[in-house]
Amino acid sequence: MFETSAPNDSKDQKIGSVERCAGLGNESGGQLARSYLGLVGSSTLKMTMAEIARGTTKGVKQNSEDASPRRGSHLTPRNNVDKNSDAMLSYSEPRGMWFGLLINDMSPVSEEDLARVSTHRWNYQGATELAKQGRSICFFVWCLLELQRNVQVGEEGEILNKRLVEACKAFLRCQCREGRMGEMYQILSHFISNSLVFYEWERFVKVIFEDPRSNQEKFLVLHLEQVWGRYCRLKAVLENIFDYLDSRFVWQHRLPKVGELVRQHMKRRCFSSELIAKNDLIASPSVRDETLKQVKYAFGFG
Repeated sequence: MFETSAPNDSKDQKIGSVERCAGLGNESGGQLARSYLGLVGSSTLKMTMAEIARGTTKGVKQNSEDASPRRGSHLTPRNNVDKNSDAMLSYSEPRGMWFGLLINDMSPVSEEDLARVSTHRWNYQGATELAKQGRSICFFVWCLLELQRNVQVGEEGEILNKRLVEACKAFLRCQCREGRMGEMYQILSHFISNSLVFYEWERFVKVIFEDPRSNQEKFLVLHLEQVWGRYCRLKAVLENIFDYLDSRFVWQHRLPKVGELVRQHMKRRCFSSELIAKNDLIASPSVRDETLKQVKYAFGFG
């Protein structure tokens, strides 16, 4: 049971709150300051300070490089940040995202938020249509897009802010408790099937094994680590966000668990070719390198 305070106590608290904010005034500046005292205030302040810092450095030096969002390179590492419109990094979030996910806000999506999804560098087929269904769903899809971006851009660290991961889990549980477990599992499978990272990993792995040096352990391990590490990080975060489905849904319908669904798709998409199966190191019954052992065991080689 929730504890309730007496009417006099709530009245005193309200008066105290008004008195504490009285010095801010009632003009636009005072209203803006009050908004920063809310639940999303700290994240908004961080974003504002970051924008100010970017604005001051922009006048001093402007980057002249114009990276194409669909470069022809087959290489999967992306250590340079792509130029998506104010792409969200692992340590920040757009204003209202955390709270919108937490309370399962199904109000109409703003044009600005929808545009961030539709023009995102890692937008996949069906993401925009899904984001139109509600504000919290739009934020959830946005987080899935950022998972792809961050796992490709950075080789270490978080690929999504911990607060947002917990907010995504809260949103998913709320949807499941409203009877939408099947829809949430479909969102997961649709994301995995259409995610652009698997497309890039597929091209990268193909080029690796087509190289004459692919039978050399040093060459093969050096390149496989780039994909394997990113795959493991993405799989771990998806298992964390969608863990409620594992415990409440998949076993009832004999569906693959979240991690198994990701593994099956990775094997089918990136490690199912005959060229890989015939590789000397992959076909060898014994290998020394730990990464090769993990890849062979995960995808059923040897």
